[in-house]
Amino acid sequence: PSFSLISTQTSPEIRIAVIPEDLPDIQDCRRSAYKNKKVLLNSAISFCNADQIQREGYLCVIARERTSPFRVIGTADLNTRTKVVNNVYVREEVRKQGIGRLLMEGVEDALEKPTTLKLTVYSSNTPAVNLYKKLGFTTPGIYGGLSALSSAISFNFLLEMEKELV
Repeated sequence: PSFSLISTQTSPEIRIAVIPEDLPDIQDCRRSAYKNKKVLLNSAISFCNADQIQREGYLCVIARERTSPFRVIGTADLNTRTKVVNNVYVREEVRKQGIGRLLMEGVEDALEKPTTLKLTVYSSNTPAVNLYKKLGFTTPGIYGGLSALSSAISFNFLLEMEKELV
């Protein structure tokens, strides 16, 4: 069963981005992550410019407002070859409304089944880790033990998670 905190009237449109048409709105959304901050790291610059999704083998699922100003309020990139999702981002002012869940459901819908969807997330990003666990992602192998350890002590690392899609 699908669960969302968003009413159907205000629920964002979830769809695969059309590049290059949606690119400026995706970039605007991602730059909001660095509002009032200098973007110095190459990885941050690449994230803001949405470089990855402009290459073959990638797509971007977007959440777009249905009312004015029709902003892109969330993004999730998918490598269609490796089945790895990354750059899952929701604008700060609309977080905790189910948009991350909708984006991840959009990513799952974009994939042919059966397959395994994979992602990495920092263990200190508790809201994201909790969301992925609620969506059925698990931490295979050593990552399961490290995940349990990170909740007991202040230890931040990149956690690999995966979900079997049938």
